[in-house]
Amino acid sequence: MEVGPATIALTTAIFLAGLFGVRSGRALGAWSAVLAASGAGIAIGCLLVQDQVDTASWIIAPVAGAILAVVHARVLFAPGGPLRT
Repeated sequence: MEVGPATIALTTAIFLAGLFGVRSGRALGAWSAVLAASGAGIAIGCLLVQDQVDTASWIIAPVAGAILAVVHARVLFAPGGPLRT
């Protein structure tokens, strides 16, 4: 298996495990860190699959992936959100 698809698969599994894992008020920082790391990992895996990726993409994509993964999860699981627990 190539590195890019393997990275995407592994970090997606970590994201889903973190997304549906137990989250409490005390562990919210750790929960957000796991989601941010997996979001950045998915972005890096996507960059590994592409040809001729420039330096700006290596900087912007992981940062955007990390931020958007946490925002996405918080919106979905917010009080009154579609997947609240």
